[in-house]
Amino acid sequence: MLEKLYHTAITSAIAIIALFILTRIMGKKQMAQLNFFDYVIGISIGSIAAEYAVVRDVRLVEGLTALVVFTLFSLVLSYIGIKSYKGRKILDGIPYILIENGKIIEDNLKRVKLNINDLLEECRQKNIFDITEVEFAILETSGRLSVQPKSQNRPLTPKDMKMPTKYEGLCTNVVIDGKVIDEHLKTLNLDTDWLHKELSKQNIVGYADVLLAYINTAGVLHIHMKNTRSTNTAL
Repeated sequence: MLEKLYHTAITSAIAIIALFILTRIMGKKQMAQLNFFDYVIGISIGSIAAEYAVVRDVRLVEGLTALVVFTLFSLVLSYIGIKSYKGRKILDGIPYILIENGKIIEDNLKRVKLNINDLLEECRQKNIFDITEVEFAILETSGRLSVQPKSQNRPLTPKDMKMPTKYEGLCTNVVIDGKVIDEHLKTLNLDTDWLHKELSKQNIVGYADVLLAYINTAGVLHIHMKNTRSTNTAL
């Protein structure tokens, strides 16, 4: 019994390490960016790794070979998709216009196997409750719906009002989960002495109780403490 558990633990560790390496090689596509084939390849690779981890009849070389072959096949197809427009159309498909100028394109709905209820639900998730307010709704190759409201139905922006705005960059995290990120402080020409003084101004001693501290583009330090509780008992 112990021998079986030991074998399963070792093969599981090997499978996990192999999966980590191979998925890093395959890239960082998000789930929403995966086409159907990428999704199937991912499931297959996971199934192979699980089979290798628990089935003793599958040898190390056989399991790793199958994982590598599936990964290489995925990489080859990704390369084709990057280098060839025609190949990308075959592998990923093309976007389809489902709504144009407030009119539903029924033929395209049939092509993508989408019914009216699915389309209405997708629009509602984009805060569109009236189809006539939509200029274009496009089903992307990822399966997500992109919606462009008609110009008169779009929210006002400072540009529409001809109002000047200031540039807003990214906030810089300087403490995460009680750990100081020294390289981020250096990019701002700051150091831990400055950070310690700023924390002291707010009666914070040390970093252990700081969940998140970041500096916005205006140079203001914002601090969020650990174990902060809501004053409400429920939503």
